[in-house]
This record gives sequence, C-alpha cells and structure tokens, in this order.
Amino acid sequence: MQQQMGMEITSDGNVAMNVTSNGNATGAGSSNIDTSAGGNVGNTNVDNVANVMSIGDSAKSYSDIFAAVEGEKITSNVMQQGKVVGQGATLSNVNGGSSMQNRNGERKNGFSFGNAGGTGSINTEAEVQTQQAMSWDQLMARLMASASASGAGSAQSNVDLGTGSGDNNITISGLVSGLNSNQGTVNTLVKGNGIINGTDQNVVGTMYGISSGKGNSTLVGASSIVSNQSSSLGEIQAFGNSNAYSSGNTSVNLMSNTNIESDSGLGVVHIDGEGQGTDNYIVASNGLKFVNSNNDAAFMGSGNVRGSGSDENSKASQSVDTAVDPSGVVKIIAQSDGQSISHDGKNASLTFNDNGLVGGWRNSSFSGFANGVGSASGKDTNVTGQGFVLMDGASTNGNSSMQAFGTGTGQISADTKAVLNVVENGVQRNGTVNGIAAADGNNTNVQSLSLISNLDGFETVNNYQKVSSSGAGSSSVSASSSTIFKRKKRFAVLSNMLKQ
Repeated sequence: MQQQMGMEITSDGNVAMNVTSNGNATGAGSSNIDTSAGGNVGNTNVDNVANVMSIGDSAKSYSDIFAAVEGEKITSNVMQQGKVVGQGATLSNVNGGSSMQNRNGERKNGFSFGNAGGTGSINTEAEVQTQQAMSWDQLMARLMASASASGAGSAQSNVDLGTGSGDNNITISGLVSGLNSNQGTVNTLVKGNGIINGTDQNVVGTMYGISSGKGNSTLVGASSIVSNQSSSLGEIQAFGNSNAYSSGNTSVNLMSNTNIESDSGLGVVHIDGEGQGTDNYIVASNGLKFVNSNNDAAFMGSGNVRGSGSDENSKASQSVDTAVDPSGVVKIIAQSDGQSISHDGKNASLTFNDNGLVGGWRNSSFSGFANGVGSASGKDTNVTGQGFVLMDGASTNGNSSMQAFGTGTGQISADTKAVLNVVENGVQRNGTVNGIAAADGNNTNVQSLSLISNLDGFETVNNYQKVSSSGAGSSSVSASSSTIFKRKKRFAVLSNMLKQ
C-alpha cells in the first residue's frame, strides 16, 4: 500500500492539502486491502476509507483514495475493486466511504458497499467495483457487480450493492439459485450496475438462470433496485420461480431485467419449464412490483401443467412473461402446452391452469384465468391441451383448448373440459365447455374437443364429440356446455331499471 500527502499555500492565500492512498493484492485463496486517508486545514477536514476482501482460488483486490481541501472546497474520490475466480464458493466484498466537515462544523457523509458471490462445483466468478467522487455540493458515483456460477446439480449467484450520500442513493440486490436432482447442469448469473450524476440516477438489475437434466429441475430468482431520487418511481422488485418434474428430462429457464432511469422504469421477467417423459408436472410463476410515493402496483403471472401417460414422448411445458415498459404499457402472458400419450390399455390425462393479475396500476385492477382438463381410456389414447391468458393493459384475452382421443375394444372414452374467466375493472366474462364421448364395442374410436376463447372481445366456443365403430357393440355421446359472458356493471344497471 502506498500513501502520499502534500500541503501548499495557493496564490490567493489559502492553505491547501491533498492526500492519496492506494494498494493492490493478489492471492490464491484470498486477498485483502484496507486503505484509509484523510487530512484537515483548520476546522475543515476529510476522511476516507476503502476496504476490499476477495475469497476464492484466484483473488484480486484493489483500492485507491484521493482527498483534498482548498479553502472552502472539499473533494474526495474513493475507488474499490474486488475480483475472484474459482470453484466452489467465492466472494468479493468492498466497503468504503467519505466523511467531510466544513468550516461551520456541518458534516456530509458518503458510502459505497458491494458484495458478489457464488457457489458452483464447476466454475464461479464474482466481481465488484465502486467509485464515488464527492464534494460539498456534488456527488458522482458508479457501481457494478457480477456473480456467475456453474455446477453439477446445483449453483447459486448473488449480488448486493449500493452507493450514495444522504437522501441521494441507489441500491441493487439479486439472487438466483438452481437445482437438478440427478447432477444435471445448473448455471446462474446476477448483475447490477448504477450511476449517480448529481441528481440524475440510473439503476439496472439483471438475472439469468438455467437448470436441466434428468429428473427434477428448479430455479428461483429475486431482485430489487431502488432509486430514491426518482420523482415518480422508487423501487422495482422482480421474481421468478419454476419447477419441472418428470420421469424423463426437464429444463427450466429464467431471464429478468429491471431498470430505473430518471422518472421512468422498465421491468421484464421470463420464466419457463418443460419436461418429457411418461409423467410430467411443470409449475412456473413470476411477477413485478413497482413501488413509489403515490401507490404500489403488482403484476403477476402463473401457471402449471400436469400430464400422465405410458409413452416416453409425452411432454408438457409452461411459460410466463411479465413486462412493464417505460411508457406504462403492461403485458402478462401465461401459457401452457401439453400432450399425454398411452398404449397397451393405459389411460392418458392432462390438466393445465394459467393465471394473470394486475393490481393497483393507475387505479385499475384486472385478472383472468384459463383451465383445461382432459382424459382418455382405451388401448391407445392421446390427450393434448393448450391454454393462455394475455393481458396488455387495454384488454384481457385468453384461450383454453382440450382434445382427447381413444381407440380400442371394449369400454373406451374421451372426456374434455375447457374453462375461461376474464375480469377487467369489475366486468366479468367467463365460460365453461365440456363434453364426453364413450363407446363399448369392437374397433371403436372416440374423440372429444372442448374449446373456448376470448380475443379482443370476440368469443369463440367449440364443443365437438365423435364416436365410430366397425364392429358389434354400443356407443354413446354426451356433451354439455355453459357459456356466460356477463358484464356485471351493465347487468346491475338493467336490474335497477326493471325494479322501477
């Protein structure tokens, strides 16, 4: 570590001082730097600290401080950096700040901190950088953190950092963790960066993750970015979670980006999961929360799909996308897709659920869901289903479709049901369609289709059942549907008019 200090009398008669202190360290296992520097001219003083710690196979730490006092002018510049690469657990930590006092005894403090770490059996990397330049009237700061991990069976990455002075500060935090039950590959990444330039601020948070392999795969991620100088936006929270269970292979993916710049904010979260095997169960959910001094708004999507069959080509997938752009446009899409196939007289079944919710956004709330249920019995059976709920702020759309086939000899059946419910600002539109096709005979085929959709106010219903047989025996078809697209507010007005 090096330190230098100097004093002089300027041309206008002021006494001036400046001091610098810096150091760097590298090591296998860990490296540490503790740096401090300060000075005073009369009652005017400035003190600075910068501490860096890095732990891992290859660790680097660096710090640099500059401070000066000239008359009533006080300045400081504190820079910290830690970086580590290795296997297993890694950590990079920085912690520093400045404190200055003017001739009147008034004090101003600044801070910077950062933590980045990861755990993974294959490879982990972590890096943190902060720099804060502060005077009595100005603050310029930047920070960055990144943590990535790759492991067999599990991996985790996390960051937590912040900088500022008084009521002008920013903070960023995020964590992504993944698992696979059969030592499959798991990759995680979390990044954050921010800038303060006077009263202008920009804050960004990013999350990525993937988990795949045979058996069960899981991902969970959560992040928060905070800017207390934004006039209409203070914090954006994001989360995503997916679990994929299958007798075969599974994979789950997470991507998220949040951004606060000036008085606007952006949030995007994607989560998905899929599985292929005789039995599949996929769950996914994500959401955003915008917090400011006026109100809190929540945006959430979720869904699940479950299928069972005897054929290894059976599959299921679930995805959820939630986004809010800087102009305030909201978009939520929850989507399910699945197919269950069986042979040798074994049944096939499939269910799905999709949900979306917007609460408290610009004094409005709306929600919707789509459900589907299907099953088939016979020598050979096949059940397919798709559903989605889409919200774009102006309208809520959805679709639910379920189709089932059965073939064979003896008693066979195909049973399907589709449900759609959309609510927007108290106006409800919902419908249910279900049908059954059944037969008992030789060389018999049964088919049932139930579909209901609402796209931009245009509703579609399809309920179709079919039975065919080329041998002796009996067959029957039954189908029923109830579709209600009801506008509650208008219905209430009509009821009041009829009572008069």
